[in-house]
Amino acid sequence: MSDYVKVKNYAKDGDIAISRRVFEELATEAANRVIGAEVSKVKSKNKILVKLYRPTKVTFRSDGKVEIRISITIAKGANANEVCLKIQEEVAQSLLFYTESVPFDIEIKVDSIA
Repeated sequence: MSDYVKVKNYAKDGDIAISRRVFEELATEAANRVIGAEVSKVKSKNKILVKLYRPTKVTFRSDGKVEIRISITIAKGANANEVCLKIQEEVAQSLLFYTESVPFDIEIKVDSIA
């Protein structure tokens, strides 16, 4: 399993690869910009558990597609469908800005309501 995905470079000046961590950060920041939700955080005093918990998971498939799964906490009274759709749109816009030639899927999971 690779930790980078190559971006198609039509100028043929060299290869560009984007790390899994970059996809995670872009998706997390985009999801946190949406009003009414935030990316889930682990509520534990155990520092090891906090480091292992990843609310944004990125998987590179063999067909070149990038799968992004984000676990979120929705504000009480917010419409879950609208918030999830807005998060998908925001994440898609962020990823298209940086990686316009990489196909991706975005899956949102509602962890809790705060």
